[in-house]
Amino acid sequence: MKCKICQSESVFFANAKLLNKYDVDYWQCPNCRFVQTEEPYWLSEAYSNPIAKSDVGLVSRNIMLSNISTNIINTMFNQEGKFLDYGGGYGLFVRLMRDLGFDFYWEDKFCQNIFAQGFEIKKNDTFYELLTAFELFEHLVNPVEEIEQLLKYSTNILFSTELLPANNPKPQEWLYYSLLEGQHISIYTDRALSIVAEKLGLQFYSNGASIHLLTNKKIPSILFENLAFCEPPQLTRKSLTQKDYFQALGYENDENNIINIKPSKQDKIGVKIIIDGVFFQIYKTGIGRVWQSLLEEWSKDGFAEHILVLDRGGTAPKVTGIKYRLIQPYSYSRTSLDRELLQQICDEENGDLFISTYYTTPISTPSVFMGYDMIPEVLQGNLNEPMWREKHFAIRHASTYITISENTARDLVKFFPDLSPDRVTVAHCGVSSILSPATQAEIDNFKKKYGIAKPYFILVGSRSGYKNGTLFFQAFGKLHSKQAFDIVCTGFDLEFEDEFRAYTSGSTVYMLTLNDEELKAAYSGAIALVFPSVYEGFGLPVLEALACGCPVITSPNASLPEVAGEAAIYVEYTDVDGMVNALCDVQKPAIRNILITAGFAQAKKFSWTNMASKVRPALIQATLLPLKLRVFNLIIFPDWLQPEESLYSEMAAVMRILGTHPDRDRINLLIDISSISENSEIDVNLFLSSLVMNLLMEEDVDVTDGLEISPVGKLDSLQWEVLLPQIHSRIRFENENKKQTPQIKIESIQVIDLDKIANMRFFSET
Repeated sequence: MKCKICQSESVFFANAKLLNKYDVDYWQCPNCRFVQTEEPYWLSEAYSNPIAKSDVGLVSRNIMLSNISTNIINTMFNQEGKFLDYGGGYGLFVRLMRDLGFDFYWEDKFCQNIFAQGFEIKKNDTFYELLTAFELFEHLVNPVEEIEQLLKYSTNILFSTELLPANNPKPQEWLYYSLLEGQHISIYTDRALSIVAEKLGLQFYSNGASIHLLTNKKIPSILFENLAFCEPPQLTRKSLTQKDYFQALGYENDENNIINIKPSKQDKIGVKIIIDGVFFQIYKTGIGRVWQSLLEEWSKDGFAEHILVLDRGGTAPKVTGIKYRLIQPYSYSRTSLDRELLQQICDEENGDLFISTYYTTPISTPSVFMGYDMIPEVLQGNLNEPMWREKHFAIRHASTYITISENTARDLVKFFPDLSPDRVTVAHCGVSSILSPATQAEIDNFKKKYGIAKPYFILVGSRSGYKNGTLFFQAFGKLHSKQAFDIVCTGFDLEFEDEFRAYTSGSTVYMLTLNDEELKAAYSGAIALVFPSVYEGFGLPVLEALACGCPVITSPNASLPEVAGEAAIYVEYTDVDGMVNALCDVQKPAIRNILITAGFAQAKKFSWTNMASKVRPALIQATLLPLKLRVFNLIIFPDWLQPEESLYSEMAAVMRILGTHPDRDRINLLIDISSISENSEIDVNLFLSSLVMNLLMEEDVDVTDGLEISPVGKLDSLQWEVLLPQIHSRIRFENENKKQTPQIKIESIQVIDLDKIANMRFFSET
């Protein structure tokens, strides 16, 4: 089947059931990645209800689009001109725009005009200043020809359609395919729409998500991105849009997983961590797998109740038990506005901590930086690019750091020497349970499906740049028996690079996009995974291959030895002859068996459960940073209801001894104040300040000289779980408050009497 955009030969992509009855094939172009169905014979039935029942966001979307259109018309077009909304549905958008003073008209051959009656397109009108076509392009059977027909009305077309995400989802993996309605038969990419514009002699502009413009005007791209931004409404009540949408799709039980609410202060229960799911909007590569796996683990261990995921434009995977808040898609052209938005959300949601899946930050809420690699820093990329600029901003903003490998941790500290290694937690990635050795039947079915007849090597991900695919192809070209082998390349680049063709004559290169089940069979049936990367932050394909019993050939660089251990053949990334030898050695049964056995053992060291169990306390630890914990932390639990004179006497005795202790610069005194309510007669800060000042004035004891004093407010059980192992002892008080902390039993903390502390020394462990 030919691509309807660029006329390249499309390849089979997926099969799905439309309207709950028709098995329909989808095809994708390897050049422009446009996805199209087979000839849509079911459309007459699909349009029996022109407005899909799942379109519960129709009103809010039209309001948003009217705001965006107003921005664009006022800036780029003649406001006094005539405008046409093509495929205008019930006419709501036309009514809104006319209410705003714009001379808009309506056209729709499928839908009844309700709100724009009297303003239908006029027969003799052949030119409009601007044509709007919202949620139309995905319905077009022959896009180029039909868009060309629209140009008879206007050479400026403002339209909306969701771009295919970077992870190349199949119909069952992305709701925008709208399988229940059967009307979305054309799915575009940025490249596909750029080709359409080029064919029609127009300029193409996009906000990178869903708002686009075909025009004969030349404007700065950043101008359109800014004009296509609409500030989300400030909701004081919970929106039911998402709930209604999932209900329309038959997911009535998903209400508990969706929130879009401004909570009151008293609604807060325990620590709350805000996670920006921005990466799911921008890319769908291995980092997306990391975060989805973490969310799935936390949904099982109870940590989910402390998490809120910010869902950028509905792109985040929905994990049972995780709460979401739908927010505006991200754009690098408005990072300052985005920080303000994130801070507003953190304030509304009473967030204690913020962590981004990909380098976004609020303004003042404490943040944790998740580091995946230091590729642009190590390989001297252009650090002025917006992505890396925001990465460095996020590093400077963060108070705590998590990396996915020891090597990335070392590189992070190397390039940011002000960071202490103690502030970095390493949490290795895991591997999906699906990725395990496939049966011979599964391998045979995989080969049959894609027509693979020869033994094959497998490459995963990009082949160019630092991924260093050149090394493999140069070595493959030197094999005397290369015609006996094929090559499977899997990832998101469906077009094989011309630079490598000279090395593969006589062999077939299969460019495949595989789901996990297919990837399992592909790994299991391969001679080896060849992964000669110059640099990796982790190297997830290596771990996946090991788990499937696939021998691995990789390079001894960065994190790769950390992941593969002794279960791989290592080749220097410039050693072509070494790679030739490795491609031959890996075929020898004795070597293969050793590698496979070692690979299984190595893979067992990694799991998403382990990663989640390391990230979770690191996040909780970050919420304890205001306590300024030291090597030795002592805690007291005063009864704040006792007479102030008694309280003052006991507290002064503690501070006097600790404030003059020779090791006071290693000691932090934690003072529990969780039982003090906002209406309490005692002002803790004033009380402690007076105490410190009196000791200085009356006894010449400066407790601020080395000793750290940290009040401890209300902590939840997770915070106590992380804090308790860091507390050396509890100083016994005559009048202790033993009821104020239900999360712990203070008797479980080692007790030390005050009179013994003066003679103790607190030495750091070395």
